[in-house]
Order: sequence, then structure tokens, then C-alpha cells
Amino acid sequence: MSASAPYYVVLDSNVWVAERLLQTSMGSAFLYALAGSGALIGLPQVVEMEVNRVLADQGEKAVREMQKSAALLRQLSEQQLTYLAPTPLAISEGIAHRWDQLGGLLKRIPFTHEQAMAALERITATLPPCGENNEQFRDCCIWVSAVELSAECVVHLVTNDSAFYENRDRSRGLASPLREELARSGRDVRIYPNLTEFIEAMDKTVATLDNDAIGAAIVQALTPIAHEIAAGSRGEQFVLGPASRLRIKGYATPKPSVVAVSFEVSFALKRTEIENGEERQIDAKLRIGGACSYDPNRHEVSEIEVNEWSKNLSGYEGRGFSGTMWADPKSRDRQFGQGRVRLIE
Repeated sequence: MSASAPYYVVLDSNVWVAERLLQTSMGSAFLYALAGSGALIGLPQVVEMEVNRVLADQGEKAVREMQKSAALLRQLSEQQLTYLAPTPLAISEGIAHRWDQLGGLLKRIPFTHEQAMAALERITATLPPCGENNEQFRDCCIWVSAVELSAECVVHLVTNDSAFYENRDRSRGLASPLREELARSGRDVRIYPNLTEFIEAMDKTVATLDNDAIGAAIVQALTPIAHEIAAGSRGEQFVLGPASRLRIKGYATPKPSVVAVSFEVSFALKRTEIENGEERQIDAKLRIGGACSYDPNRHEVSEIEVNEWSKNLSGYEGRGFSGTMWADPKSRDRQFGQGRVRLIE
């Protein structure tokens, strides 16, 4: 069967969790590299299941930490403080939404009876990633999946699990039995302990995510929209100031050489008012969130979508204001829909 990609990258569960479903800076750089090369991510079903469980557990742990912190702040300040946090439903839906975002890059590998039997045979024979009194069923399934994919093209396996490495030393490459197995079958599976080392092994011109260029293009495309929001519709006209606090997260799309980017940008706002015969200046912040497509070859932004924006006023002598308008009902429902938010008291 001919390969549908120049190469595959299989990420172990520990990588998906550490990189927060590839939403970290290194995750964005990795996805940008794949977008430029046309490669795909091999996703064994056993990995997806474990990642969903671990991240959901980490989300609940974070909520419990928020509860502890809220209790401490109430005790120290003697104020009744209330915070919002996502429910388990919202967390699980957020994880599922991220998988959907990455869908164009994923080659899912279902868990099959044949895969399970191959893993059991490795356990019985104590072949890496198993060892004496060290059964690693999930890791065996990952290895079997990687070898299966390598029938099409080279597979890059990124895992921090020492069981795959020679003498459990991540600096020494694949364990000898695994290398010998590949040599006998004529397959090519290469291993890396983290995304950084994988990206460094790739073409530098492909693997670099130019945050500055993407940010500048996003701000330029957003500025006319920001001017409209700043002008207001009820006499709340503001003068738009410079952009600041730009945050972007990139993930590859099925389109060649295009990076999809979610963004959050803040603009300074100013307005002059006359009150009791005196002139006063009102300062505010305009925050805009959304998504767009970015062509790294042309440095162009397209298909820009504003999902939500908010104006936050400061220095208003007790009459501060903060409001949010949601342009995308789905984004609003994911955050504030029924059963998706809880109070931390």
C-alpha cells in the first residue's frame, strides 16, 4: 500500500499530556513542521484513551487546587470570594474539541484483536518495551502500531518512556532487540525522547514557527475589526490604541502549507469625558479572541473569525465595567452552557 504521507510521527501518551494536546509553544512548532512537510500523526487508540483519562484527572486536580486557594484567600481577606471553573463535562468536551481541531493531521490506529495478541506475545517473551516482572501492555501496543505504520514509510516515535531505550538510557537510542527486529523486517522506526529533539532532527526551515510574523499579520488583519468595536454603537466611542498581550496557538490544517491559529489579542482603549465641567480620561482594554488561517510562505492571514470580545474599563471611580460579546454561539456554549461551569466558593 502506498503511503499517504512522507512520514508518520507517533506520540506516546506522556508527550500528548506534557504538551497539553500540542497547545504549548513546542507543540505549535511541531504542528507547524508537520504542516510544511505533509506528514501525519499516528494515533493508536490506546494512546487516545489514556490521554483522555489522564488530562481529565489533571483537570479535576486543578479544580481542587483552585478550591484550596479560594479558601485561603477567603480566610486571609475575610471576603466572600467566588470563582468559576469548568465541570467534568466541560473538560471532557474541551479535550474532544481539541482532537477535532487536530483531525486533519491524525491517522487513527484502532485497537484490534491482532494488536492485542501481538502485544501479549511480546509480554510472554519479555521483549522490549517489556522486561522481567515489568509487563507493559500499552507500550507494546504502541510499538506494534508504530511497526505496522512503518510498512508504508518511516515512523518517528516520540516517547519519554525509558522502556523503549537501550539499557533504559534515553541517550542510547532504541533497545537492541527492537533495532534487530526492525533490521529483520526491513522497517524504519526512529525514536526521540521529546518533541524538541524530533524538531531539531527535522529541516530547520520547516520546523521554525515564526510567532512574530504570525502575530504581526494577525494584528494587522484584526485592527479594522477592533476599530469598529472601539467605536461602539451606544455612544461609548473609544480611540483604539496599540495592540499588546498577543497570545497565539497554532495547529496544522489539512490544507497544504497553511497553519490554523487561535489567537487572543488585547488593544488599549482611551476615551475623554466631561464630568462636572472637568475633562477626564477613561482607559480600557479591548480583548479579542478567535481563529484564522495563516500562510507561512506568503505571511498572510485569511478566514479570520472573531469568536468573542470584551471591553474592560479601569480608573472609573467605582463604576468599572467588564462585558463580553460572543460572536460564536458554539464557543459561548462550550464555556457557559448548561452543566459546563461550576462555582468555586
